[in-house]
Amino acid sequence: MVAPTRPSGPQKPLIHNAGKLIAMAASTGAALVSIISFLYSYGVIGKSASHQTIGNLGATWVGLRPQADTAFAIGDTIHLAATITDDNGAILVGAKPTWVSENPKVAVVLNDGSVIAQGPGTTTITVAVADLIARSRIFVRQVVTSVDVVGVANDTTPVVAEGDRYPMRAIPRDGRGHPVIGLVPQWRLDDTSVAEIDTSGIVSGKIAGRTFATATVNGVSGKAPVMVVATAADLATVAGGAQRAAAGSLLPQAIVVRVTSRRSRPVEGVLVKFRVGDGQGSLEPASAVTDADGRARSVWTLGDLPGRQTLLATVERVDSALAVVAEAEPVASNTRLAALTESVEGDAGHALADTVAIRVTDSTGRALGDVPVSWVALDNGRAEALEARTDSLGTARARWTLGPKSGTQRLRAQVGSGHGKSAVPPITLRAIAKAGGAVGFTIVSGNGQRGIAGEPLPKPLVVRVVDATGNGVADAELQLLPSAGTVPDTSVHTDSLGLARIRWTLGHSAGDHSLAVHLDGVEKLLKISAVARPAAAANLSFDDVPGEKGSHAKGKHLVAIVTDAYGNPVPEVRLSFSTHSGSVAPGRAVSDAKGRVKVTWTVGGRPGDQSLVGSVPGTDVRGSFVLPGVVQAGAPAKPASKTTKHVTTSKSSKRR
Repeated sequence: MVAPTRPSGPQKPLIHNAGKLIAMAASTGAALVSIISFLYSYGVIGKSASHQTIGNLGATWVGLRPQADTAFAIGDTIHLAATITDDNGAILVGAKPTWVSENPKVAVVLNDGSVIAQGPGTTTITVAVADLIARSRIFVRQVVTSVDVVGVANDTTPVVAEGDRYPMRAIPRDGRGHPVIGLVPQWRLDDTSVAEIDTSGIVSGKIAGRTFATATVNGVSGKAPVMVVATAADLATVAGGAQRAAAGSLLPQAIVVRVTSRRSRPVEGVLVKFRVGDGQGSLEPASAVTDADGRARSVWTLGDLPGRQTLLATVERVDSALAVVAEAEPVASNTRLAALTESVEGDAGHALADTVAIRVTDSTGRALGDVPVSWVALDNGRAEALEARTDSLGTARARWTLGPKSGTQRLRAQVGSGHGKSAVPPITLRAIAKAGGAVGFTIVSGNGQRGIAGEPLPKPLVVRVVDATGNGVADAELQLLPSAGTVPDTSVHTDSLGLARIRWTLGHSAGDHSLAVHLDGVEKLLKISAVARPAAAANLSFDDVPGEKGSHAKGKHLVAIVTDAYGNPVPEVRLSFSTHSGSVAPGRAVSDAKGRVKVTWTVGGRPGDQSLVGSVPGTDVRGSFVLPGVVQAGAPAKPASKTTKHVTTSKSSKRR
């Protein structure tokens, strides 16, 4: 039997059917030969002389036709005809040959010589009559007539998720529909923007859409549709995250989540399930199907306990759940705050030795854990929360660094956000900030005063002792060292504000005075200055003008000197001069900076002692200058051997 040529192009069905017809004709011819041989052997046809042996007796020759044949599909049948003759060439009647297939996996043979193809390959069919043997070579060569393209699970329309890989199968089949083994298909996709396929038939989804996968085997092609779908790969919060509302109330915004594929494209029609933990409120609805934008929504009513509450959203094919956290604010009517720290004190500008704490409970005394607490130091201090929320006992702690100023300082603790009508009012903690060690001192007031010699300054001297941050240091001891004058005590202590007040009585000498202040631990002295002015005029005396002796015809030149009770010259004092005889000029004058007034006294002509009198108007201060022994008017007076100066003082003259 001649193998048909391989079909190609659009003539494949015609050529294939022709091959089948030729195979059927050959098989039919062999069968007719066998039938005719049988009828002849039994004398049904032919001469009577040829019908003399029956069975296998006398068989001398066996022939088998065709000697070679080919089957092109599993299940094809080839009919072999065996001819058995005697010595005369007559066909034996009733002969019973034995049929054997060398390889039954390739083809099996029936007792009537029918050979049925079982698998690709080659086998030999043997027919035996007694010792006589004939053979026929049978070839089974499957010809691909169709190709089935299916998924790995034999699905005819494979579905591939974006980003996933999915294996395809190409099954070439022969004319009877049996698979042809060992052939490698060639693959291609109609639309490579939707998916890609490699040489082994693995489809990689790229973007949602539809394409066709084609497999070609030995020039025969088959195809199947491939669907690439956007499947859930990620779940994210679109809206409603990080909200806050009063415990037990409805959140102002719906929770919106979005389902996307691996290519970040929205996935429609996916069921999203929402759930919350025990005591964390309720949801409406508890599940929702995503819309065309991959979104699903639910409305959340918070539970009654303040603190963080969590909603979990899940979707099939996404391994992890999406957590949405909302803050349930404590409600003032059901929240109680208590300070756990009292009588706090520490050095200004330094952290307190111990932490401060508050406790948060509800109106029944139940501890409220996981409630946010914020701390604010109100007096330039600093607060650092140990934890941002209360612990399981409802306790929140903070480390408090006091501000630089001494005195009472405040720390405010706010539970919750502090916003809204139902917000919990803050609680305020207090601490006493003490000044540190003395490091310096300054003059607050009283420096540079002008006072009267021998009398206290008009205003007290105020000195402040400070620590490193400028706070007044209480009970600091100051040592006082006046250059002149007196103080009540040589040491003085500061008050609670670090202030020391000093009363300084000036010395008797007019001019600049100083008071040195010493503080232990501070090397530099603090110097306070004051100016002592002369006291009120208390003395008036006359003296000759320096460098001039005796009298002159035009008069005697004298200097009137005004001093206070301590001998300090008193400037700017009004003086009046008078004489009983003669004249004096000027009659009125004001003392200069040295308390002096120059006068000229012209002595009169009266005999006897002559005197010049000076006074400070409005006071009892008087003084005189006497020239004894004047005998002739107008004659020069004899120099007195002794000039007497009279000074008159009174108590009122010492006061101003």
